[in-house]
Amino acid sequence: MLMLALLVAAGCTKPKPTENNPDKPDNTQQEPAGGPVEGGTLNLSMFSAPKGVFNPILYEDQYDSNIIGLVFDGLLMNNEKLEWICNLCETYEVSADNKTVTFKLRPGLKWHDGKPVTTNDVAFTFRAMLHPDYQGVRTGDYAALVGVEEMLNARDQLTTEVEEKKITAEEAQAKKMTAWEAWLAGDGKQAINVIDDRTISFSTSVPYAPFLQQLAFSIIPAHVFEGSPIGKMGEHAATRTPIGTGPYKFVSYVTDQYVELARNEEYHLGKPYIPTVIYKIANQDVAIGQLKSGEIDFMPMRPTDVELVSSDANIKIYQRADFGYQYMGLNHDHPILKDQKVRQAMMYAINRQAMVDQLMKGFGTVMNSHMPPAIWAYDAASLNAYPYDPAKAAALLAEAGWKEKNSEGYLVKDGKVFEIVIKYPSGNKVREASAPLIQANLKEVGIKADLQMMEFATLSTTVFDERNVDAWLMGWSLSIDPDPGAIFLPNNKWGKVTGWTSARNEELIAQGTLKLKVEERKPIYVEWAKILNEELPYIFLYSQNVVDGVRADRLQGLKPDARGTLWNIWELWIPKDKQ
Repeated sequence: MLMLALLVAAGCTKPKPTENNPDKPDNTQQEPAGGPVEGGTLNLSMFSAPKGVFNPILYEDQYDSNIIGLVFDGLLMNNEKLEWICNLCETYEVSADNKTVTFKLRPGLKWHDGKPVTTNDVAFTFRAMLHPDYQGVRTGDYAALVGVEEMLNARDQLTTEVEEKKITAEEAQAKKMTAWEAWLAGDGKQAINVIDDRTISFSTSVPYAPFLQQLAFSIIPAHVFEGSPIGKMGEHAATRTPIGTGPYKFVSYVTDQYVELARNEEYHLGKPYIPTVIYKIANQDVAIGQLKSGEIDFMPMRPTDVELVSSDANIKIYQRADFGYQYMGLNHDHPILKDQKVRQAMMYAINRQAMVDQLMKGFGTVMNSHMPPAIWAYDAASLNAYPYDPAKAAALLAEAGWKEKNSEGYLVKDGKVFEIVIKYPSGNKVREASAPLIQANLKEVGIKADLQMMEFATLSTTVFDERNVDAWLMGWSLSIDPDPGAIFLPNNKWGKVTGWTSARNEELIAQGTLKLKVEERKPIYVEWAKILNEELPYIFLYSQNVVDGVRADRLQGLKPDARGTLWNIWELWIPKDKQ
């Protein structure tokens, strides 16, 4: 998952303001004289064992992605402004009608096994995710390609016919394969056009701005997987022992202990200075001790753990706003929650800043709409900040007819108590701790909120499949592109769950994908975010910062920015006396 926003440094539990910007901590790094040198081992930490699905088109696990991110590269990457620039490509060009993107690969690219990288690899990667037998979750990301949406709709219809027992599964599969082969022979040639060994183009039916992000996807080697069934790619040896083009080569995975990687001597962005990377697997409490003792050089940290290392001059803390957020979802079909004044009152009633200050030790940001502050589409000036104001909340509730209270202090209207059930999942400690705070805040203004904690999978079914809920606590992890269609279009699974509808919402989301230039898209999303801020399909809560601890006495060359702490891992180095 690529986490975004400004990455900054701090030496204590709260960010240390800089002279020029009191809201952003200092992120400078003092390096020893002498410049980069080769040698040493970089020891990183992950808190759960990866599943071993080290295949970009199949993985679903965050810990697998740690390895994939070092072993594989995509056609594109981000610069410090989060603009798309070439990675495996030498150039890319967008057509005048914004519907075709043409890439030219860098010359001399090689896979880790020495084989040349060609556009056949690129085409194979994306075609594999569109194949009827593909077992992953990314097919829908490429529905914008010419002819793909129609092909996928036909597949859905065949699946429905099987469920209704109109045809057999074997008949449906045969029809899916026939349609697939017809697409390859027809529209597929336009959708993914291999022009020569270094040139390839992708065409969409209509302009679709998020498509550059999707074309940045990691490329897999065709020569390794061709000839094997797509449906059994998960069983292929190369899924567990991957071959990529990234800065580090896969060496071994000792289950539940560590993953070892070795540098790619021919990496196209420069040979890494550090020959070996070891990802050690240990729970977070153990990892804190390993960081303090010098056994590991880097670890993601909980905000509550920062003070445990704040006095250690050899450990530096970097933080960045998480490119996602936590929210309290609301059922707009609920007779009470469907009232916009009630929802606005709840925003004023909940002390969201206290959650950031108390539960996250200041390592977080209050959210007032769907767009995180890190993204270029964010505009704070256009949003109501909804500061904690119980008096304002009470006034809005009174306007909505909630004026009287019973003997227990809860609001009553037409003989009914203002009572809701808030369901939330176990596992996220900050979110778990936020639930009773929300309950207490709502009680202060007369709202009775009963809490119910359950397993995440159970809650997900309850919310998204059954819609059997008043309110719920959950979070979204977002991507670089601001397109919110997957979450807020009512024809999508996630978009329909609240029951909130707005014609302008759908119009603006559609407009935002038809333009490719940031300066043309931003006003659209600013207006869209303002609608959410006013109508409140959710109660927006907070975004918890990502916090990283680094052994500053060993790890040199860091250039922390919006891309993360270790984005330039091939440029990092360890002084000779620390190797």
